Amino acid sequence: MNRIPSFLKWLISSILAVALLTGVFVLRGDGQAAPLPAEVTASPTSSSTAEPATDINNLLIALIDSEQKIVSVTVLKQSSDGTNLAVVNIDPETLIVPPGQGFVPISDAGLQGSFDGVDQAISGALGIPIDGSMYLQRLALAGLVDGVGGVTIDSDNLYRVSESGEAAQYVRPGTALLPGGLAAGYAMVKSKFETTDQFMNRTNQVLRAVFENQQGDEARVDEVLSALGSLAKSNVPTQSIARLIVELRAANLWSSANISRVPVN
Repeated sequence: MNRIPSFLKWLISSILAVALLTGVFVLRGDGQAAPLPAEVTASPTSSSTAEPATDINNLLIALIDSEQKIVSVTVLKQSSDGTNLAVVNIDPETLIVPPGQGFVPISDAGLQGSFDGVDQAISGALGIPIDGSMYLQRLALAGLVDGVGGVTIDSDNLYRVSESGEAAQYVRPGTALLPGGLAAGYAMVKSKFETTDQFMNRTNQVLRAVFENQQGDEARVDEVLSALGSLAKSNVPTQSIARLIVELRAANLWSSANISRVPVN
């Protein structure tokens, strides 16, 4: 062995050490490979505990413009037996008292950077039970529209559907299939020449088409809503909202929905 070069001695020793360690790991556990700890998985998971889904019957949907103003408020009210749907449109100029604020119009309730408690302030002011709320920015609504391949609307007039400062875009009178950007503007940009009822009718057309035409089961709709990220906020799990959307679609309640507005002028 003294005639063997030192580098060969080192190489042989290294190979033997690796083989020995390999044998220890493989043979651990009666000749079976030692299992990985249960907390180690092939894909990363969130460290936070997911909030469990809950059943909701009354969902508030608020549409938010680029200035963080609430431009449209709609409450979907499913009856407890799941056989009826009421769509309640709420005038954004209605005064409420959100947490930490005095009397403000609903439209201005989120200008301080938070919509927390706005839904319950609306519920208390108008006596409308609200189980959960979802706040959609314009890009979120546009994404939902594009996700269902656009929406067909029936416009009763010529409407500008772009906000002030943007390149002018219009929807003309008649029936048209609108892509996400135009549809979101049609639902959210109010003309000073139209009545509140006319504007709410436009919003209702887009929301109905978006939710009635969502494809897939509850898990798929939940995936779509979750993908909106920071462009949409809700105070209940998106799975709960997805469950309500699927239930309304499955029972075909949109076609027979009772539509009303509060407060009534």
